[in-house]
Amino acid sequence: MYYSNGYFTFEVVLIQEKMKSNNYVQQLLEDLKERVVVKSLTKGEEILSIGHVCDYVGIVRNGSLRMYYIDSEGNDVSFGFYLAGDIFTNYEGVLTDVPSQMIIVAMGYTTVELIRKEDLLSYYDSSLEHQKLGRRMAELIFIQAKKRIDFLLFLTPEQRYLQLMEISPEVFDCIPQKHIASYIGVKPQSLSRIRKRLQEK
Repeated sequence: MYYSNGYFTFEVVLIQEKMKSNNYVQQLLEDLKERVVVKSLTKGEEILSIGHVCDYVGIVRNGSLRMYYIDSEGNDVSFGFYLAGDIFTNYEGVLTDVPSQMIIVAMGYTTVELIRKEDLLSYYDSSLEHQKLGRRMAELIFIQAKKRIDFLLFLTPEQRYLQLMEISPEVFDCIPQKHIASYIGVKPQSLSRIRKRLQEK
């Protein structure tokens, strides 16, 4: 299933990008296995906080993470969910050392593997092939962020819900409904109405 408005084919593009970016990170983890940092998180523990600089690219080994921000009205808004096998980072911080406006928190007991910025840069500088790999991964991370914006701009709330169900059905097993609601841009009550409407179809 996918949704297209004539310019974007969201479903196919997102799945392909996720697969490619994960493959790139798996190659990095293998090449840098002696430098990989393994970190265990408990429920509610932040691996990235507001005002801190993100200096790593990570992959979830087990458990789940949520990336969110606080909007101008003080609301907690989910930006992304990361399950086993997913990569996560705040790439703006990795590239520019800008303090994060995002928070990344464990939704339960979670294990992650991290590649630190300095190791990443040394790896890229070691060969032209590694530079190409780094460029491809950076491009894919950027595209994934762009698609998140497209997700909000070009899909209806019902389409966003269906797309999330199609791409990451596991999210519904480990993420509270209130966070899923904020991710698709609606209130929890509206999410309940969407679910009811779909069940009646």
